[in-house]
Amino acid sequence: MGSMRARVFVGAIGIGLLCVSGGGTAAAAQGASVRYCGADPASGLGVLAGKGVTCGVARQVAAAYTKVWHGAPTGAEVHAAGARWKCGERRGNPDPYQACVEVKGSGRVVTLSS
Repeated sequence: MGSMRARVFVGAIGIGLLCVSGGGTAAAAQGASVRYCGADPASGLGVLAGKGVTCGVARQVAAAYTKVWHGAPTGAEVHAAGARWKCGERRGNPDPYQACVEVKGSGRVVTLSS
């Protein structure tokens, strides 16, 4: 009986994950240590802070990127929170998302997703 409950529970989680759009894809691309930091006021996209990034830094990076985003269709490099970030569109499944990676190679990532 417990095994049947476990299978039903796991199945329900799987169905729920299938209903998640690009935000789930963006979070999965970064790994488990992702925090949602609210919506970017300029774009309305959700801001996700990856490992080692505070929500304050994530919001600064998102704000800097959305100021230049539409003028730079191939991506842009922005300066925010005392660092340089390379930003651009990434392929998601099914929806694309925007991501900014710190240039110095620290592995810090900020994601903007619908």
